[in-house]
Amino acid sequence: MSKYPVIVRMAKSHGSRNTLIPSMVVLHHTAGSGNTENEVSYLQSNSAGVSIHVCIAKDGTRYRMVDDERSAYHVGYSKVSLGNANQVSLGIELINKGRKVPPFDEYPDAQVESCAEQVVEWMAKYDIMVVTSHEAIDTRGKFDPWRFPWKKFWMYVGEAWQNQPKNV
Repeated sequence: MSKYPVIVRMAKSHGSRNTLIPSMVVLHHTAGSGNTENEVSYLQSNSAGVSIHVCIAKDGTRYRMVDDERSAYHVGYSKVSLGNANQVSLGIELINKGRKVPPFDEYPDAQVESCAEQVVEWMAKYDIMVVTSHEAIDTRGKFDPWRFPWKKFWMYVGEAWQNQPKNV
């Protein structure tokens, strides 16, 4: 169970997985104003049709936006050869301006820990093979999540995995 609140704010844009099971988690940053309400509202409904499974605020609050059983439209052009990357992935948007010049917009511990908890929840539920950045699979120059603290994230993943309830 998460120590961070989960608020349901469903997105209008989503699609079928066509019986595919998620095998990958893709991390993004919002690259907008950094204002949680503005970012979540945009992800709920926008002319580009962009959506995400979970958006995580700086304080660790998670906004559940697309059910896991549905595809969110978050990847776009991708190097993933498993078919449509949106159909085989779960997506997390981290509220972050994504500035490439100082002052950088850092990822607070609460946000990174909440992200790790969400990933571990999915790892326990699905056969997740990959956790990656949008940058690593994009073919059009995306760079998110910019300056993400991967070492700290993996430390939190390890802690969350150890704290998973054990099935007896």
